[in-house]
Amino acid sequence: MFQRLYRPLVFVLLAAVAAAAQAQSAPSLQQSMGSAAFRQAGLDKLSPQELHALEQWLSAHPDAMVPPPSQASSAAVAANRSSSHPDARAAKAGPARTVIASRVAGRFGGWQRGTVLTLENGQRWQVVDDSSLSPGKPLDAPAVTIKPGMVGGWLLKVEGYNASARVKPAN
Repeated sequence: MFQRLYRPLVFVLLAAVAAAAQAQSAPSLQQSMGSAAFRQAGLDKLSPQELHALEQWLSAHPDAMVPPPSQASSAAVAANRSSSHPDARAAKAGPARTVIASRVAGRFGGWQRGTVLTLENGQRWQVVDDSSLSPGKPLDAPAVTIKPGMVGGWLLKVEGYNASARVKPAN
């Protein structure tokens, strides 16, 4: 009878010890990113509680750190594609992920979730968040910048507007 009562308790304790050991062995966000990238992202300004909450969220959402293979390869291709168009300028932001500067091909009337924007450099990007931008009247080939996001995504910004959209390659 003694064994029957304490056996479940022993299993629960072993599971708790295993979970604690796994949590301790996981590298911190700063270790994973490196000190320079950690500071550059502004994460050194977080309180210990905020940093812990972020690390907990990232642990609970491992897919947020790695884009699906189709998006990862499309993003790498899009980011590394060279263009001969004079308005397509790229500034190096890190290995295999660069800032993309170009213009919208033709008229731009804004965006909302699902909008696909074609750039003059030939890239196509789809808005994947719930943001929206309505410039009032359509713009002719406004300049855009697409920057690598913190967790593997991309952020699109139209020159002259303070809004940004999470985007993914639509190729």
